[in-house]
Amino acid sequence: MGKIGYYSAASAVMAYQMAIDITGNNLANVNTNGFKASRPSFADLIYTERNNRNEETQFGHGTYIPKTDMMFEQSQLRSTGRELDYCCLDEGFFAIEAPEDGVITYTKDGAFYITQDPDVEGGWLLCNEYGGWVLDYEGNRISIPFDEYGDMDSGAITPQIGVYTFENPYGLDQYGDNYYMPNASSGPAIANEMAGKKQRWLEASSTNIANEMSKVIEYQRAFQLNINMVKTHDEMQNVVNNLRN
Repeated sequence: MGKIGYYSAASAVMAYQMAIDITGNNLANVNTNGFKASRPSFADLIYTERNNRNEETQFGHGTYIPKTDMMFEQSQLRSTGRELDYCCLDEGFFAIEAPEDGVITYTKDGAFYITQDPDVEGGWLLCNEYGGWVLDYEGNRISIPFDEYGDMDSGAITPQIGVYTFENPYGLDQYGDNYYMPNASSGPAIANEMAGKKQRWLEASSTNIANEMSKVIEYQRAFQLNINMVKTHDEMQNVVNNLRN
């Protein structure tokens, strides 16, 4: 007895489980500033060619998710009134240097804070919520300027905050904690002083709860259907084996 049906259903079970995980991650980040939702892309595993009335037809067997597509369209902007909140417009990103290993990643989350400069006594640097240092257009850490009264001069900080773009942002690798890493597909980060940014605003998550919930229902039903197909094929295989015996 052929097992093509069993393997097709089994591959679909794994693919839809991954799709449910991706959708669940989107929903979990519905309140994450600058988060960009991902969409699973399905593809056939193998094809069988058949000749029907002298016309060759391909039939797909099994499915998998070769890649996930990130939705980098501009999300809703919300006013916060906070001096150190920023948002990148369109396809711009902020550059963040990790204090542990110096790795530079990129993010759409512009909720910034200040932290003490480890190299300069009494100095302060611009950072994000994880303690990563925000970089300027030349890749340097941003020192916090103060006025004559000892108050932070946010007006002098804004022009320094670097905005970076990529030739193909859809090719970026997800790095975790809402960070992205460039690769050969995305191209290197390009400091772009023409890219827009707004102070006292944050970009909301691109997750659409209604769309994601409908996808959860769709994927769960497809997952259950393929589980039943696996069970049915296994039962039929047992029947055939018992008849042989």
